[in-house]
Amino acid sequence: MMRSLWSGVSGLNAHQVAMDVEANNIANVNTVGFKYSRTNFQNLLSQTVKSATAPQGNLGGKNSLQIGLGSSVSAVETMFKQGSIQNTDKNTDMAINGDGFFVVSADGGKTYRYTRAGDFTFDANGNFVDPNGYIVQGWLADPDTHTIDTAKGVQPISIPPGLTTPANPTSKIQIKANLNSGDHIKEMSGTKPTVDQTADMNGLYNANGEKISLIPDTDKITIAIDKDGNGTIDTNSEVFTFTYGKSTSKTDRKFTTIKDLLDEINEIIKDTTGTTPSSKYKVYLNGNGQIVDPANRIKTENTLISTNPVLENIFKALDGPSTTTESIKAVQNSFIGADDVGELFNASGDAFHLEDGQGLKVNINGLGETRKFIYTKTPINETEGCGSASGAYQPKENIVADSNEGLHWLYNSTTNDDNSRAFMNVNQKISFQIDTNNDGNIDDTLTYTYGKDFQTFSDLCCLLNSDFTNKNVNDIVSFQNGQMIESDGKIIRKVILKDSNDNTVSNTSQPLGRLSEIFSGINGTNDKTNTFYKNDTYYFHDIQDLAYIWQLAIDDSGDPLNSTSGNQGIVSINEDGKLDIKNTSANSFNINISGYPDDEKDNQLFTDAFSPLNGSLAAGGEALSQSINAATHTTSIDVFDSLGSKHTLTLHFRKTHTSENPNDPTVWKWYAEVPAPSTLDQPAFGYVKFNPDGSINSYNPPSLIFNPNNGANSGQAIQLDLGSMGKFDGITSFEAPSSTSGQTQDGYPGGDLENLVVDQTGTVIGVFTNGRSYSLAQVALAKFVNNEGLMSEGGTLFSASPNSGEPIIGTAGTGGRGTIQPSSLEMSNVDLSRSLTQLIVIQRGFQANSKSITTSDQMLNTLLQLKQ
Repeated sequence: MMRSLWSGVSGLNAHQVAMDVEANNIANVNTVGFKYSRTNFQNLLSQTVKSATAPQGNLGGKNSLQIGLGSSVSAVETMFKQGSIQNTDKNTDMAINGDGFFVVSADGGKTYRYTRAGDFTFDANGNFVDPNGYIVQGWLADPDTHTIDTAKGVQPISIPPGLTTPANPTSKIQIKANLNSGDHIKEMSGTKPTVDQTADMNGLYNANGEKISLIPDTDKITIAIDKDGNGTIDTNSEVFTFTYGKSTSKTDRKFTTIKDLLDEINEIIKDTTGTTPSSKYKVYLNGNGQIVDPANRIKTENTLISTNPVLENIFKALDGPSTTTESIKAVQNSFIGADDVGELFNASGDAFHLEDGQGLKVNINGLGETRKFIYTKTPINETEGCGSASGAYQPKENIVADSNEGLHWLYNSTTNDDNSRAFMNVNQKISFQIDTNNDGNIDDTLTYTYGKDFQTFSDLCCLLNSDFTNKNVNDIVSFQNGQMIESDGKIIRKVILKDSNDNTVSNTSQPLGRLSEIFSGINGTNDKTNTFYKNDTYYFHDIQDLAYIWQLAIDDSGDPLNSTSGNQGIVSINEDGKLDIKNTSANSFNINISGYPDDEKDNQLFTDAFSPLNGSLAAGGEALSQSINAATHTTSIDVFDSLGSKHTLTLHFRKTHTSENPNDPTVWKWYAEVPAPSTLDQPAFGYVKFNPDGSINSYNPPSLIFNPNNGANSGQAIQLDLGSMGKFDGITSFEAPSSTSGQTQDGYPGGDLENLVVDQTGTVIGVFTNGRSYSLAQVALAKFVNNEGLMSEGGTLFSASPNSGEPIIGTAGTGGRGTIQPSSLEMSNVDLSRSLTQLIVIQRGFQANSKSITTSDQMLNTLLQLKQ
């Protein structure tokens, strides 16, 4: 009877423990990271009254007789079922989705505790702590590389308050863009020479990017000029000093623009007759921005002196066999060079596609000839890089004159030089002594004034034939194959040429005398003159060539012997890409333009671009062509120096060559610029070449050298990534509008820590005010062989026990460890419905055990009552 009493008591004790466990579960129903516990019961040792016996003979075996002595709690198990995850608004909250525990320590990492509660925060010292003040353990990022080495042992995570990141200077730029390869463009800008000859030399640059800074009336340059072309220099009379300052004439030895200086030099270069040199001998500016001395008249050895060292270095190369200086550069379009006219577009963006042999026919009244401006794909007198190009503005040999030729620019031989030039000036006269009776005697003289009575050979033939008719002379004069021919052959006895003072000129050392020599072929015995030759063809390749030969046409029109009485003007390319002709002479002159050649093979788009120049140009007036444009694209990107200062780097792309031949790639040139005071070391220009499929063939240079000039480190190398060869991952050239689709750079300014966030690997990421984000630390997770073997330490902390096994520490998402869900917390895994149900079960069990006690008590009372 006492056994039942004590069995009931043991049952009460066991259910009381179960009640305590379940009450604890319910109490922690809202405890973050809490894991509920389960109570397991077991029976106590039974009292054996009889032991079991085996069967013997005919007697069967008997079971043992055992009486149970009650129950006890065998174990209280912690159930590590995944709790539900709840999103929070706190960046440093973390929940483990899967197996694993956060590792925390209260003694600097000497001992560890483990928890599923990820409600962490940073304390005043930057320690990453839980609500108990335990510091979360993990790995810290390298402060320079921002990489995390998880192979090392864990350590307390601490991020100093007020953390800053230093500035990172830009070291690489990547650009993705398309440069329009089509025949119609939208992004364009006016064509430009390398440097306009009318540009003020103060403020220009040399090939190395050094600025030419000149002080008016102070800076000078002294040059020796072999004006007679005899190869020697008379230092007393042929060394000239030119001063920077406003020029009022071609002989005042002053210059402001490049043209001023070239005009001064060309005025000095005279042949023995005192005639202004033809274009073959003129010093000029070519398309590469170089001053060219074709006749090698400028001598600099031991004589070149300048107050400006940059200007002096430019002219140093003009000596001996070298005929070109360093390039003179302008601020815009500096490092691309003058545009190839064949690659240009009209004002509407339509490509000219100018071919070899196409061009313009230009006549300026007083020029006496219709000049042909013919395009050639071969550069004219230009050297570029390691290669060279050969060409000439004029053909090497003259061609036979035609009947529409004036007597202004003629030659008495096929040699293209000043010693064969033969011409008349305006108001000079030609007289024909004729034998009207055909008796061998001179009966009459017909005199005509050039520029007044006639202009061309056709005009002259017409005058003679008209007078022959009036005088009943049976003779007809025609112009055939460069010669004036008589049908009779005996009427014209002598041709006399007179200057404007009525002096007969026959000296063949003078242009009028050489013209007289050609006419001497018609003399009463011979029926035709010698052959008249002309040189009315001029070639051009780039826009600077074209402006130059237009300048020659203006200079050569009017009176060639005395330019002050002839037409004068200045030809340039203005900012809008228009050919600009300014009439600086006292009189107006007419310009007439048509396409070349005539047989429907001319380029109408190109001809139309110059049609606004047709007509009369008044004295002091200005005429402009249509806008002539180049295909361009401009993109800018911000780069940073070592101080974190931002600078805008602008890349200007310009199409310079089109090809469908893989061995001759399409070329876009580019140059870079930065705002002052920053500078770029040269070369800050280069090219991008494209294959026929629009992919990159090559580009150069691969990098730029940037100098901030603000106290930051100079010589900052910036690598250019324009794409992979033969691929489409960078700059391409398709028939589509030019545009930049993407650009990146790796520089940034310094910044302060603004925010902290955590990713799924438990990496703590710092967000800084400069927009950069870096890994600062990574939280460690511990995994155990037997989670139920962990010892609860309170505060949702656990410690390892001999039965839990040693912690296996690693990163989230690896080795069977769960992942981390940031800005979330794992809630208690207590199932309230299960717990409440369990309370009923425990209550009933407790009540039932109490009944066994009270029943046993009643039985004892009954037993006691037997004595009474």
